[in-house]
Amino acid sequence: MLRKDPLNSALNPAVIKEFSMAKKFTDNKAAVSSLDYNMTGTFCITTSLDESLRIYDCLRGTREQVLYSKKYGCNLAQFTSQPGYVAYASTKINDTIRYLSFETNQYLRYFVGHSGFVTSLQRNPEGNFLMSAAMDGTVRLWDLNVVNPTGTVDIGGRNGGVSAAYDPSGMVVAVAVDSSQIQLLDIRELSRGAFSSWSIGSAKTTGGSSSPAVVSGIKFVPPLGDFLMLAMTDGTSQIWNTQTGDFVASLTSSGHASVDENPRDTVAIDNMKQSFLGQNISITPDGKSVLYGCRNGNIAYWDVSQVLLGQTDAGAQPKAVSPDGLWSGSHTGPVGVCAFNPFVMECFTAATSLSIWSLR
Repeated sequence: MLRKDPLNSALNPAVIKEFSMAKKFTDNKAAVSSLDYNMTGTFCITTSLDESLRIYDCLRGTREQVLYSKKYGCNLAQFTSQPGYVAYASTKINDTIRYLSFETNQYLRYFVGHSGFVTSLQRNPEGNFLMSAAMDGTVRLWDLNVVNPTGTVDIGGRNGGVSAAYDPSGMVVAVAVDSSQIQLLDIRELSRGAFSSWSIGSAKTTGGSSSPAVVSGIKFVPPLGDFLMLAMTDGTSQIWNTQTGDFVASLTSSGHASVDENPRDTVAIDNMKQSFLGQNISITPDGKSVLYGCRNGNIAYWDVSQVLLGQTDAGAQPKAVSPDGLWSGSHTGPVGVCAFNPFVMECFTAATSLSIWSLR
C-alpha cells in the first residue's frame, strides 16, 4: 500500500492522533534494537537482539531482506550515501563499526578505534560521514572511504554514560557527558573541544526517582536544531534550549516508566541499554510532535509546538507536560524503537514485533 508524502499531506500535531496501525511484522525472534531510514525514506533497516539486520520497503510495507551478524552482533545500523551499503556497531568480540554491502553480504571496511560499547552511531545529513560515541569516552568522525577516524575528541563519560547526535546541519554534534553536562562540538574543530556547554545536573531526577538518572539518548529537534531532546532512564524525556542551555520541559506519562530501579548496583551502560539508547523516542520532521515508545507497549505522543513557542528566551521556567494521547493495541512488551519517517507520512515502532502506523 503506497503512502502519502508529507509534502502533499499536512503534517501537524492534530494529524498524529489520526494514525492507526497499518501493518505488523512478527518475524523477529527477539527485541528490535534500532531503526534507520535511508536518505529518501523509501527503505528502513532494523537491528535486533536476535543479531539480524532486516530491510523493509517503507512505501509498500514489505520486508525485503534479512542478514545476520551472529559473530559480532549488531546495533545502530545506518544507511549511507553509497547505495547498497550500511554501517553498524558491533556488540560482541570488539567495538568495531562495520561497513557492509547488504547486496553481497560482504564487508567493505572496518572502522576500528573505540574501546568501549558504541552508544551512538549516526550518518551526517549528506551521508558520506559517520559520527560515533562510545563508553570509552570518545566521539569520533569517520569518512566512509578512510579506515582511520578523521577526528577524535575525548569528552569523558566513562562512568555516567555518553550519547551524541548531529544537528540538522551536520556541522554540530551535541554530546551528553556523564549524564551531567551537554557539550556542543563543531565538527570542523573537533579537537578543540566544546564551544558551548551547560550542566543538566539539576534536572536529572524529574521522574520522581531519588537517584540520578542517566541520559540514554539525545536528539536535536528539527528543523532548526534550536532544542535538544534527552531520553532519560528515570522515565522522562527532557527538552533543552541549545541557545541558552535552559531546561524547557519534561515529558512524562504513566507508561513512561523508569528502568533505573537500582542504579547503584548497575553501571551506566546497563541502564542505557535498558532504556534502548534513546531509540524509543522520535520527533516529527516539523519538530512539533514527540512520540515515545513506552514499556507497557503503548506509544505516547505530545504536541510540543506550544511548549517550544516563546522558549527561546533565557530564564523561562520548565514545564511538566502530559501526553496528548496514545497509540495502543500493537505491542505486548516494551517498545524499544519509535521512528517517524522524515519523508513519508508514517511511523515505525517495534518491540519484538514491528508495526507500521499511518493515517486512517
